[in-house]
Amino acid sequence: MVRMLLLISFILLSCGSTYALQIDVRSSAVVSKTQVVIGDVVDITPPSPRLSAKRLLRAPLPGKSITVKRDQIRRVLQQFGLTEKNCEFSGADEVVVKRDSQTITFARVQRDIADYLARAQRQLSGAKFKFIPQGNVKDIVVPAGRLQVKVIPALAQIVGSRRFTLIYTVDGRTVKNMSVSGKLQLLASVVVAQRNLRRGAIVGSQDVKMVVVDISKTEQPLYNLIDVVGMMVARSIRSAQIVDGKNLVLPPLIKRGAFVKLIARRGAMLLTATGIAMQEGKMEDIIRVRNSASQKEVLARVIGPDKVEVGF
Repeated sequence: MVRMLLLISFILLSCGSTYALQIDVRSSAVVSKTQVVIGDVVDITPPSPRLSAKRLLRAPLPGKSITVKRDQIRRVLQQFGLTEKNCEFSGADEVVVKRDSQTITFARVQRDIADYLARAQRQLSGAKFKFIPQGNVKDIVVPAGRLQVKVIPALAQIVGSRRFTLIYTVDGRTVKNMSVSGKLQLLASVVVAQRNLRRGAIVGSQDVKMVVVDISKTEQPLYNLIDVVGMMVARSIRSAQIVDGKNLVLPPLIKRGAFVKLIARRGAMLLTATGIAMQEGKMEDIIRVRNSASQKEVLARVIGPDKVEVGF
């Protein structure tokens, strides 16, 4: 304060006019910070940067305005030794001070979530996220400045998230923390049943097709028809239902009661015989087989269609 008074005295002494300082009050002002300083609302002649930087009052909320009377400005200046005897006031009787701002709209929120999901889906093979928000978000007025956002899904893996948290900052300072709920879809071209497929059926090429659908609730979606055709249905699949890999199994290479070729190897020696499968089996399964000649049952490993191998 002492230094400021000395500075004001110097300005007064160095000026030969009747009034050392001219204080011209503006009719309006726009501020971006939390405090209004003297230089925001008046023009000082000759210029005084230190005086202009002195606090006048607290700024209004972003987007809001307040009216400051000339008398209020005069009282603050009196604290620094400026009176009507050594300075001349001119200009408006009052100044309307508005806090600069920017608005976070619902469209902006949707775009921020969409941008986040677009970056995340780069890790996926051809699948695309689509978020459908529930309800609406009112416009949010925040201070002017560099606006940034951090988007956090409800679930770390994103898929299955029903809510996103958005943290907005202006110039590094948090100004809004909000949550948006909705439905998150994961769209991809996958195998879908064209007709009802019963348990035990072998899937044919006419039974399935490729369709772009939401796979967010499917554990093992299949992306190629070749992965499905020829497989056996382990659990019934309805028409238009996504074919889930967990509902398919390899079909048995050997059916119960079928004639099979028994193969026994030892070094260069190869023996073969005919048998009857006592149970069905897939590749590498161990099944019981009855030797047609001896009528004895042996355990054999499935090595191909209607072929089993026994040890001896």
